[in-house]
Amino acid sequence: MNNLKLKKPPTPHLSLAAMVFASAIFSSASFANDISHSIRSDTEQTGSTENYFELGLMYVVGSSPSFGEENNWADLGLIINGSYNWNGLFVENYSESGHGLVVGYNAIDNDNWSLDLTVTTEMFQSNYENTGRYPGLNNQDYSEPLTVGGRLTGYLGNNILQFTVNQDATGDHNGTTVAALIGRNWQVRNWNFHGIVGVEYASAKLNDFYVGVSDARAASSRFNFLDEGASSYEAGDSVSFSTEFGVTYPITQDWVFRATGRVVTISDEITDSPYYVNKDSVATSLRTSLSYVF
Repeated sequence: MNNLKLKKPPTPHLSLAAMVFASAIFSSASFANDISHSIRSDTEQTGSTENYFELGLMYVVGSSPSFGEENNWADLGLIINGSYNWNGLFVENYSESGHGLVVGYNAIDNDNWSLDLTVTTEMFQSNYENTGRYPGLNNQDYSEPLTVGGRLTGYLGNNILQFTVNQDATGDHNGTTVAALIGRNWQVRNWNFHGIVGVEYASAKLNDFYVGVSDARAASSRFNFLDEGASSYEAGDSVSFSTEFGVTYPITQDWVFRATGRVVTISDEITDSPYYVNKDSVATSLRTSLSYVF
């Protein structure tokens, strides 16, 4: 296992593969597209990925498990959103998704369902959303990790369902995530409100790679963020639940304001690790942002 490093929650860098497309569809990012680009492209079709680019700033405050007693944090970060689609091949990045760059192919697309085959990386990752999988930890001694998988999206009435499966493609940990989410939006004049609820499964291999502690690591003085005499720890698989509610407002044709609150449960399999001093079972965040859509 490689060295673990502290990471500030909100700096540009995204994680949580299983939630990327759901966030792209349900979150403020996609609603901003629907509002500010509706006269230029049809973004409501299944499987469609709009061609656009967006830059902005966000401010976020949150609370999560931590290495120290203090579990509250705040930061300013950069928003990098964009997508490009060509004959079913697409590249996308949504800062609100809690994930990084996604390259994929739309294999199936009909009136109600869309299936994408995806390759994801943590490039352009922004961890400010604090999904709750491994708060405060960043194990990236390897080159940017890759996952391969699929995401199935269903459009049922006013609701959108998202099912995703992602598997490590680098051999770093051979871990797997599986997620299911459902969300919808409500239009009130020019204000777009959205809500998402979801559940994610993470395999034991994935969890142990990030928060497991080997006998050698527990005994080594080099890892001074572990308490003296810390025991070794082998993490098992975990299940987390998430809820998000937010609003998007187009100030002008190109400027978009967003505000989003998020609550995620964190499994004991994560917080029982000796790395954590504050072992809260819930991570929360509230973010606001202002961005320009090109």
